[in-house]
Amino acid sequence: MALVIPTLMTRAAGEGEEIYRETSTRLLELAATDQEAFRATVGAMSSGQRTFLEEVIRSGQQAGANGDNSSATDRGKPSITLKMDFGGS
Repeated sequence: MALVIPTLMTRAAGEGEEIYRETSTRLLELAATDQEAFRATVGAMSSGQRTFLEEVIRSGQQAGANGDNSSATDRGKPSITLKMDFGGS
């Protein structure tokens, strides 16, 4: 974990905000997998690194929420139309 988190952060810094959503997802998966190791790794970071980590996670989650809202409204609409005429005329 001490190697993976800094690697993800370096990638996010190099590729910019378009990669924040994916990086945020991976970081949260790592945190869920082993909270103790995640906390230890983040605790060993400088304050600037922690701030950037926080920014990546927040930006990624906001991007995810914005993207999910548009697809959620599409999911609310049925993809097929049911015909209610069951009689045989």
